[in-house]
Amino acid sequence: MKSLKIVLILVFAAFGFYAQAQKNLVENGGFEDDTYGWNAAVAKITPWDLKSGKVSCAIIATDASNWMGIDQQVSIPKKAAKLEVSAWLKTINVVKGKDEWNGAVFSVEFLDKADKKVGEGTDVATLTGDHTWEQAVKEVLVPAGAVKLKLLLAMGYATGTFLIDDVAVKVITADAVTKN
Repeated sequence: MKSLKIVLILVFAAFGFYAQAQKNLVENGGFEDDTYGWNAAVAKITPWDLKSGKVSCAIIATDASNWMGIDQQVSIPKKAAKLEVSAWLKTINVVKGKDEWNGAVFSVEFLDKADKKVGEGTDVATLTGDHTWEQAVKEVLVPAGAVKLKLLLAMGYATGTFLIDDVAVKVITADAVTKN
């Protein structure tokens, strides 16, 4: 009888853990399928410096007069009220341009059904200089009318190397929100 109780507790604990685990809404967030799912004309896939898996994505900029980046649009589940956005990032000799917000940039924008921006964009991380692999994580509220989230990772008017791996978007809360 005692063994049965222990087994039942373990089974319920496993179901509880499974219910807590959220699906990553980003397609090919680890770049294991090259740049599939990303608008990534400027990206280089590299097996030489990565956080996990077999590869990572690199954006290498030699001219600070340009904005060079990748992006992906992610559909937001209908009842999602809050999302967790994250990515593992590394920078090598990133030197910003003339403006304070220049550098290796990770940001998000919300879009409506017509792909028009909803609300303000959210900066998840802006890095300059040299950084070892570190995870940038931010919780964002889904504004009314938003049906998509646009992930932007770029060398924003800066020079250097920006490495990206394990990009993720997960639903934190699924409260009913009004979406037009």
